[in-house]
Amino acid sequence: MILKYDFDAGKLGSHDFKRALEGLEREFGARFDALVLTSKDPFLSEYVPLENNPRYGATHFTGSVGDAIYFSESFRKIHPELKPVALFVDGRYHLQADQETDSNSVHVVKLDVEPNIESGVRAKLSEFSGLKIGFDFERTSIASLARFEELAQQKGFSLYHADGTSVLHALSLPGWVVNRPIFSLKSEYTGRPVQKTLTALEHAMHERSKTTGNLHVTAATDDAAFLLNARGYHLPSTSSFLAYTFFVANEFIVFLPASSKSCEVQIDRDQLGSYQLTVIRDDQNELKKRLALHGVSNVFFNGGMMNGLLPSLLKDVFPQAHVHQDFTWVLKTRTQKTPEEMKSIREAFLRSSRAIARTLRYGKSESAKRDFSEIDLKEYLAAEFKKEGAVAHSFSTISGAGAHSAIVHYSKPSSASFFKIGDLALLDCGAYYEEGFCTDTTRGFFVTNPNTSLSPASWQTEIYTATLKSAIQVFIHPVDSHLTGKEVDAIIRDQVKAFGYDYMHGTGHGIGIHVHEEGIRLSTLSTYPQSAYACVSVEPGIYLKDKGGVRVENVALLQPEGSTHYRYENVVFVGYDWDLIDLTKLTPDEKDYLKSYEKKCQELGTHLTSCPL
Repeated sequence: MILKYDFDAGKLGSHDFKRALEGLEREFGARFDALVLTSKDPFLSEYVPLENNPRYGATHFTGSVGDAIYFSESFRKIHPELKPVALFVDGRYHLQADQETDSNSVHVVKLDVEPNIESGVRAKLSEFSGLKIGFDFERTSIASLARFEELAQQKGFSLYHADGTSVLHALSLPGWVVNRPIFSLKSEYTGRPVQKTLTALEHAMHERSKTTGNLHVTAATDDAAFLLNARGYHLPSTSSFLAYTFFVANEFIVFLPASSKSCEVQIDRDQLGSYQLTVIRDDQNELKKRLALHGVSNVFFNGGMMNGLLPSLLKDVFPQAHVHQDFTWVLKTRTQKTPEEMKSIREAFLRSSRAIARTLRYGKSESAKRDFSEIDLKEYLAAEFKKEGAVAHSFSTISGAGAHSAIVHYSKPSSASFFKIGDLALLDCGAYYEEGFCTDTTRGFFVTNPNTSLSPASWQTEIYTATLKSAIQVFIHPVDSHLTGKEVDAIIRDQVKAFGYDYMHGTGHGIGIHVHEEGIRLSTLSTYPQSAYACVSVEPGIYLKDKGGVRVENVALLQPEGSTHYRYENVVFVGYDWDLIDLTKLTPDEKDYLKSYEKKCQELGTHLTSCPL
């Protein structure tokens, strides 16, 4: 079922992988030894349509994260051990990458527990010296380019811009064009009318520069959506819109590139107050003329989320301006939800909890009676989301039966893959509602026949119980507010490790306008601090290849508890499958928490099975 703002995933049609590699060789083989192909667009988006995803075009890997390197034929003659393409994926996608790629042409480089994909690409390139390397600077962040430039100096590399349009053409990919309106959210949904946000941004820039003439620019679509208190649903699983924004003096400029130049801009002028809104459609000369009307001495942006080409446009207009590329005010401010945003988030998760609980109960019941497929579960959920008022999915639903439940980001549920008696089932899903904030929840269940005495295998109860214990740790007691994301990750992950397991992904990510929001992260590498009123997922898991897997995902709003701790306020209320829980492995505190939690689920009608506590 397609929700209001979902896109039809079937528009790309067939894509000839061999032809794509031949196209890369014709276009770039004589110019570069290696061509780096990212999964990003010029806005550095996560969920880039396959039509506009160079990494997909060269590998057929459909995961949301992962980059690739194409090696030219002449370079491979010197290094015959190389395959045409090296694909770099983290622990979420090891199995999926193997399934989707041609092993004759693609070498899947499987990185360890949540390393940075970029570091894997750099490590591979550093095996060589003197390379001529092509990059699409517009699809690579400034921060990332700086690290590649440092490597280039060390290894004698030469870096060149490979125009994105040419790359897509070589790969026989059509690119992406959208025609959907950009529209204001009600300020009561967010507590962030445009005038209030821009006034605060103006003050923050002045505090840094101690002068006037400050310009803020962003390429990140969630930044634009935040600043304008608006949504557009211009990409799959994404509520924001494709625009570059420039804020200077009293003017907020929205620049719509070719991909979105026909989109209407329906902004509530009352929210702007004294600020002027200017919309420019795919005309860089007009943009430069407009910007030149202002005297600019300081340019502010977040280099981690800024593509490598956009600042050069500003350099042309303001060659003497001082550049502040470490300006993260928008990221930090967006992370700290307002009371209105927290209310909207709670309501969204309550709606999703009801839809998910009904779907789980239906799936557990139906799979005991008939051939009930992964697609059946996915489609039933979409209908339940729609009943609750969902306008879009926040990512492609993961619906995995049996061994498929062990594929962390299993992306291709099948109508021929059924939930069989004795299987584990996994459902990871999320939705957007009118308020413009997304949800993300994972639950699973044991497929049983109520007319028999079939019990789960010991390994199934063990991994479910271990994962559940991990998932509830930070909800039982307040968490020291001074801990970093890495340290909170350890509190959660250690419960799984105590059973002899681990998982090849982070424990949690920020949630808000996008399902993966920067500003807070729980992972083995995260140095992000915890942040008051942030919204973050908590999702440990255990995955046994060819057998089955479990992930339990709750979501928290971080509420200050005194001056030294945060209370992780749970906003997900979907009951657990007590068929899979070993009560003897639960501590008294865990039992008390789960008893209270399941009571709440019973009251809301979001339970799954009867709680024996």
